[in-house]
Amino acid sequence: MRAEPRIKMITMLLQVGHPLFVSVAWGQAPPTTAPAAVEAPVSGERRLFGINVTDLYLGLETEYAQRRVRYGGGQASNYLHENRDFRLYELVGAGLAGHIYDPNLVEYRAALEFGLSQTRFTEQADGISHEERQNDGFLHEYDVSVDVLKTKPVSFNIYARRSDDRLPRRFLPSLHEISTSTGVSSLIMAGPTTTEVGLEWSDVERRGNRDRLDDEELEVSRFYLDHTWAISQDQKLRVQYDHDREQSDYQGSLYAYDTRRDELRLSHELAFGPTGQHRLDTLLRYSSEEGDWARDEIEFLPRLTLTHSDKLKTVYRYSLYRFEQGVLDITQHKFDVEALYRPREDLRITLDTFGLYEAADDDVDTVEYGGGFDVNYARPTSSGELTINLASAYERTEVHGNAGRRDVRSEGHVLGGARPVYLNQHGIVLGSVVAHDQRRTRYYVEGSDYRVTDLGGLVRVERIPTGRIEENEVVYFDYQYIVPADTNLNEFRNSFLIEYAFNFGLTPYYALESRCEDVNSTEATPWQRQNSHRHRLGTRFDRDRWSVGGEFELFDDSIEPYDACHFTGRRAIIRTADHSLDLTGELSRYWFEGGWDRRRVWWLDIDVKDRFRINQMLALKNGLGYRWEDDTVDGTTHGVDLECGLQYVRGALTIELTLEYDLLSIAQNRDDGFGAYLNVRRNLSHLLPRREGMP
Repeated sequence: MRAEPRIKMITMLLQVGHPLFVSVAWGQAPPTTAPAAVEAPVSGERRLFGINVTDLYLGLETEYAQRRVRYGGGQASNYLHENRDFRLYELVGAGLAGHIYDPNLVEYRAALEFGLSQTRFTEQADGISHEERQNDGFLHEYDVSVDVLKTKPVSFNIYARRSDDRLPRRFLPSLHEISTSTGVSSLIMAGPTTTEVGLEWSDVERRGNRDRLDDEELEVSRFYLDHTWAISQDQKLRVQYDHDREQSDYQGSLYAYDTRRDELRLSHELAFGPTGQHRLDTLLRYSSEEGDWARDEIEFLPRLTLTHSDKLKTVYRYSLYRFEQGVLDITQHKFDVEALYRPREDLRITLDTFGLYEAADDDVDTVEYGGGFDVNYARPTSSGELTINLASAYERTEVHGNAGRRDVRSEGHVLGGARPVYLNQHGIVLGSVVAHDQRRTRYYVEGSDYRVTDLGGLVRVERIPTGRIEENEVVYFDYQYIVPADTNLNEFRNSFLIEYAFNFGLTPYYALESRCEDVNSTEATPWQRQNSHRHRLGTRFDRDRWSVGGEFELFDDSIEPYDACHFTGRRAIIRTADHSLDLTGELSRYWFEGGWDRRRVWWLDIDVKDRFRINQMLALKNGLGYRWEDDTVDGTTHGVDLECGLQYVRGALTIELTLEYDLLSIAQNRDDGFGAYLNVRRNLSHLLPRREGMP
């Protein structure tokens, strides 16, 4: 698996073949001296085929990754899994640009990278070893784009792309993300209409080592139509149609997802009034799916916005939403009115009221109605700025009929940190909980990405650090919950914030978030009351290059109350044109009293970023992340994320070296990894002839 003979062979072929390739492309004999400037073609003369080699380089990429996972506290008798992965790529890259007959007829651009690869993988698990070797030649990366009739009313674009990137993960080894896509589209412009129609295919592979525990693949095939008609200056109609198929595999197809979807969207915009200050927006959407977690949806949403003056605006909305999935059939009607009033620049008042009717199953009807207000006051003074916000809302829910199930879609929660996260509703059916991202292109796996715990009618969700959910990522949940028969729920929500930002940087503040419930239910199907009051008292001190803050938090909750202290800090230690060093940190202490867990938690998170340009040729980029969590119930967690990068640029030579070390130790389990990534690139563009008048 020696790379030196292959590199010599590639270099020799380039030295011999490059002049011949360029000369053939220009229809000339191979030059023996440096090319001279060529006269521009005579006016009216066209070249049938124009080509220009815009870039040429040699590259060498090598990487070494080692990962070791130990379960059980590090004793000799416990399970140990260790693997090593070594990869070597010898690459040749070229950039091409040109046209056929005329740049406005067919114009193309291409970046191609070819090479040879050698890989070696070894794995050891409980004394059993395994080794794999592989040599191959391949088209490593490419980016090809062709424009046809780009200045005409009907134009076309064809593209094909492939990239291989490193995807860093905090406290975990990096992944490879191989993204491949291709497509063709046409843009048609005719008078007041614009139409785009196209076909797309994309495949994204994320993979770690050969054990495939981190492997993930998402494949999407799509046909789309997007038509816009500007009926007049004040009126526009847009029609969109999508037909796509999404397939995803996780951990080597252990968890697979396959869905086909057809979606039609009609949106209409109308501005009216003496100056066009009023608007009527209407949306009609229909979606039909087949496959895993398939669902059918229809949505009709008209919205009327009336601008009465510069100070007063009212918004009227109605929505019809119907949802079908399996045996579920839900129809929902909602109407709400919102008024926004701004009597002065420093005062804003918002009023809102709504009513909702939902029919789920054959014997469960739900009625919701309520309203609220929001007042925001912000006034500058000679010493700073005063901000006060007060909001209050009331909502009543009435359930009629026998006990049944209601459906919740895309309830968002931020996962991460030491604070517990609960789904909003009571009586949740555990088997119905599904977690996904905002676009529903990635579904998370329970037990691998997140954990669900039933705590007496409420459900707590927790992020698993070794899974795919990033720290503080917003995750969306779908689930069903049991609705008690003939139940009334009155909910009161209030919030208050007051803060004063002094000109010299000090900002003390106090915030209150309160929720109270009044429940009337039958003894046969009781509904648990959930009240919470969250007080936050703190201060921040901000300067140009540093800031500190402290906060005391009192969370009085009927499920899991706690008290906490938080300290945060930020410091730009060095800030020059060539060197920057930044430090951020957070320290928290939690006291969980009663509820489901009686425990104490320390939480420390530190992040250091360093960028240093030593001279014109050499630059460094380093980063350190550290996480420490001490939980009297769940044990101690340590996380280390260290990355050191070096870049050396001298003339046509570029060298990039990155070293990373990751450690995640949870209780008596330990997962650590080391990686080294070296990229060498020698630009040969100076050897290319330059042709006047070519792209």
